[in-house]
Amino acid sequence: MTTSTDITGRLRYRRDLGLLFDPTSGSFYRLRNAVARLMIDQIYAGTDRQAVVATVADRYHADPIRVATDLDGLLATMTAPPAQRPGPHGEALLEIDKRFDARLDFPLRLEIELTAVCNWNCGFCYNVWKIDPTLSDREIRRAVRELPEKHIPTDLAMSILDECADRGCFVLRYSGGETLLHPDAMEIFEHGGRLGLYQVVFTNGHFITADRAARLAAANVRCVLVSIHGDRDQHNSLTGHLRAYDKAVTAMRLLLDAGITVVAELTLVQQNTLSALDVIRDAYRIGVREFGVMRYVPTGRNDDRYGVPASVTLPLIEEIDRLIATECPGMTVAWPCAQKVCTSDLDTPLRSDDPTLALRFSQLAGHCESGMVWASVSYDGRLRNCPHSNVYFGQLADHRLAELWPPLTERVHTAVATRDTCAGCAVADTCRGGCHLSSFFTPKTTTGLGIPTMPVAGPAEIGG
Repeated sequence: MTTSTDITGRLRYRRDLGLLFDPTSGSFYRLRNAVARLMIDQIYAGTDRQAVVATVADRYHADPIRVATDLDGLLATMTAPPAQRPGPHGEALLEIDKRFDARLDFPLRLEIELTAVCNWNCGFCYNVWKIDPTLSDREIRRAVRELPEKHIPTDLAMSILDECADRGCFVLRYSGGETLLHPDAMEIFEHGGRLGLYQVVFTNGHFITADRAARLAAANVRCVLVSIHGDRDQHNSLTGHLRAYDKAVTAMRLLLDAGITVVAELTLVQQNTLSALDVIRDAYRIGVREFGVMRYVPTGRNDDRYGVPASVTLPLIEEIDRLIATECPGMTVAWPCAQKVCTSDLDTPLRSDDPTLALRFSQLAGHCESGMVWASVSYDGRLRNCPHSNVYFGQLADHRLAELWPPLTERVHTAVATRDTCAGCAVADTCRGGCHLSSFFTPKTTTGLGIPTMPVAGPAEIGG
């Protein structure tokens, strides 16, 4: 029989949301049933099994034997190994961010930008300290070298992890720059592992070795996203590094061998739109079964060179769907960064009987809900709603995350409203009009390419 100790030792619980999360498998459970929620509330309050049964039976005037049977079934389902779980009880990690009606008191997920330093030179990089359109590539590299602080302080990163573990932030993702160029990156991951956090690392793969992959796995780094933007020649050209492709491919193999889930992540730009299917094929041959397509985010610096309109999305989704069906069975492809579900450069409301809805939702995850369920910490320790944003809400060296999160999420909820041009769309609640970065980004030149212009919703700290 599964006991209450089994579940409290294995799953983390956000009582305010009725949400249980397994930091090892990445499975989570939304308690939508009032009886189940009462049972779990009681268990995590330290109530023993007999008292839980008595409380539920008394409140609902139910047979205690039936209540005990239901309780045992609930606990057994949520502690069963993933392969043994019948039906969709545990929901996918990508869905952990979705569909919360109430405003969260604390984020469920956090991304920490560990460093501003990178050994690649991608012209399409979204790092906000690299997007000044008045600077050349050489001047950008010099500006990064001259940054007074290039890495988030290790003690600050660890204190943020401590607060996340204490307050019920389930997922920590680390990015850069090149994440592994932070001098204490592995120590930070290992600290997060000791805290029982589910950890995700974004890397270009250059510094992954077999030993380091094993250390990542031991630190409960369950998923690693590896950038791959083309075949060998194209990838090396786009990244400005002659060994970038081979390093990325080797990293993916080493990480898979270590038992870590690998997501191959492609930034969709003009140069690789026609070859994206070949990149998916290559990742599949390596053994990767999850692939991300992130359409270039316009910032004003290199939009003309790299930008692709939203209208390329649906035709490519259709091609990817055929590829999965014919050549890459079992491959999952997703488009992050709040792609508009209508996939149109101009808002085009969709009807509920649109025959393409199922296809669209097979790859589009809907709104990212940055600033609503997750946030980003910049390499210099400032809080913002998203790593693409240069509008900040305070310095975490001076304030706890719990202090800075409420005004951030308040402003995001105000900014994310259905536009008049989306009125009547059958998926408006899921899509929310796509990316809302324009409300939290101050470019030096006007941007377009499918991101609607919206006013910034009030004063905030702004800076690159």
